[in-house]
This record gives sequence, structure tokens and C-alpha cells, in this order.
Amino acid sequence: MKIAIATQDMTHVDAHLGWARHLLIFDVSAEGYRYVATRAFRQGLAQDGDHDKLGPRIRALRGCSMVFVVDVGPEGEAGLARARVVPMRAYAGKPIVNALDALRDGLRRNPRGWLRREQQKDHFSKAAAERREQNRSR
Repeated sequence: MKIAIATQDMTHVDAHLGWARHLLIFDVSAEGYRYVATRAFRQGLAQDGDHDKLGPRIRALRGCSMVFVVDVGPEGEAGLARARVVPMRAYAGKPIVNALDALRDGLRRNPRGWLRREQQKDHFSKAAAERREQNRSR
């Protein structure tokens, strides 16, 4: 499953979605996690009520199931809901590795609800990609 971390310092979950300097993208599964990409933002870094800066951040989350944040305002919540991205505030201020480890460990156990659906969706999309690749090589 692809997830994002909103961060200013690149080591902690320390950013509000609306003024995050960076979104770090990771692929997370029960087996572990790997870094995928960094989306950096030079504009809209202040807490100023300008909701136009949310668009680029929400677009950067395309394909992600979850984003770890310090917080999200009402406009951001609505944008995330439309994009089907779940905001996770539980690791605010904590090292990024703690959030990644906790998610990996949660996937190793018997995940419930939306997390289980996301895990299954990820499994089925990988299986479909493998079948397409096998068909191409025939």
C-alpha cells in the first residue's frame, strides 16, 4: 500500500497537511516498507488560511491510501475524503520510522476495516500486474 508522510524536517511526522514542506511517499506491506519518492513544496508553507495550496498537496497524494500528519483542517479533510486518502494523526511529532514500523506491524496482524480493504486491494493490483507481465512474455 502506498502511503505518505507530511514532514518539515524529513525525519519526523511534523507537518500540517496545508503547509507541509515535504510529502515522503512509501510503499508499505506486512513484509516491510521502502521509500518511493519525495514531493517538495516551495509555496504555501505558512499557516495563512489559503486553501488554494491544498490542491497540489492532495494531487501529490494520488495513489496513496493514507497520509501521516500533525493535523488537517476542514478543507483538507474534504479534499482527502474526495481523494480517498485517510489522514492519520496518531504519530504526530514522532519519528517517521515509528509510524512506518507501526503500520507494517499492523499489516502483519489481522488488520480490520479499511486497512484490510486497502491491503487486499494492493494484493489484487500486484497480482493483476504479474498476470499482465506473464501474458506479455508468452
